[in-house]
Amino acid sequence: MRAHGLLLAPLLATLAASGCYDAVHDQEVGALGSDPAPPGPQHRPGQPCLVCHGGSGPASLTLSTGGTVYDTQGQTTPSSGTVVTIEDVDGHFFNATTNQVGNFFTTQSEFVPHFPIQMTVTSADGSVSQSMLTHSSREGSCAACHQATPGPSSPGPVYLNTAKH
Repeated sequence: MRAHGLLLAPLLATLAASGCYDAVHDQEVGALGSDPAPPGPQHRPGQPCLVCHGGSGPASLTLSTGGTVYDTQGQTTPSSGTVVTIEDVDGHFFNATTNQVGNFFTTQSEFVPHFPIQMTVTSADGSVSQSMLTHSSREGSCAACHQATPGPSSPGPVYLNTAKH
């Protein structure tokens, strides 16, 4: 009986550990590739923040929303100091300010919106503002929809100023 117990313990440990494995999540994290910047508020601009910061790891800081704002449509210059206003379905608002690389985020301890949400980006001096024309039903990572290249499944990056032609 004791020999069976010794064989059963490693099997149960393996089964318990495999219950925590999420192959889809691991593929999403792997698809982000390597990041030359050290972890912190200025890393991975333009990437979907909640892939790593959504509670499943590998990041320890859990965010409720996060994204990157660029200065001008079609360009990659970050929009630093831009105020991002997040409004949830209950009418609650939260303002976050973009950093030097255009990133903003809200932590779970600061604000947990009830979806759907809408966002507005406003220049630091209040002279320019862009509002989302649609809503986000359940995704707090802007880059989950706002990918680098506009197309059928993406409106393109978030920007403060429209391109001047």
